[in-house]
Amino acid sequence: MNDILKLGYVPRISKAQFDDEATEFLQKYWPDALTTPSAVPIEHIAKKKMGLRIHEHRLTEDFSVLGMMCFTTGLAEIYNKENDEYREIKVRYGTMIIDPDTLAKRNVGCLHNTMAHEALHWHKHRNYHILNAVQPIEKFVCPADEPDESQQGRWSDEDWMEWQARGIAPRILMPIQTVKTVFDRLLDKSQENAFIKAGLMPPDKWLIEQMAAFYSVSKQAAEIRMSELGLIR
Repeated sequence: MNDILKLGYVPRISKAQFDDEATEFLQKYWPDALTTPSAVPIEHIAKKKMGLRIHEHRLTEDFSVLGMMCFTTGLAEIYNKENDEYREIKVRYGTMIIDPDTLAKRNVGCLHNTMAHEALHWHKHRNYHILNAVQPIEKFVCPADEPDESQQGRWSDEDWMEWQARGIAPRILMPIQTVKTVFDRLLDKSQENAFIKAGLMPPDKWLIEQMAAFYSVSKQAAEIRMSELGLIR
């Protein structure tokens, strides 16, 4: 039933299924990532494999929304920093809007995660949004704050979709099939690192930095992923 989307219904995917969902996504759009350790080219996947358009626009005055996925053609609201006002622009079906300050104010890893997040919404949730498109445009903005997991019993469909995208996106960028291989290689290298051997850098800090650089993700995302897999404490 997880793959059946109907009006007013979003699949209730458990956290235990997130890696399976990431694998399904990669099998469809970039299967090489499941066998060859490498950074996942999420922008290329979104544009060339999924047929999405990626536009850059500031979405909010306070940088509280990093990305938006547009599921129908119509008007979308953006924020114009120069004029300090919100205005509407015309967008087409399958348009991903990314706040350009995601890279400037965060890092390239955050940018890639935002793209993976929006791409996952398109892959998993677009039928729901299209069926519910009773307004001139059906879009889904993604707030920077996470839904409160302790309140899952009271979540809306939008809360479930946001939680799923937040949980699955990092797993797309760091597939379970290759993370352990990359970690073991880096662990071997860490034993020869002069700073670590001299006690000037904690091994876990170096491993997190190297894992983040390898997969082109944020250090925070790399640390969480490695911790969840039991690779670091």
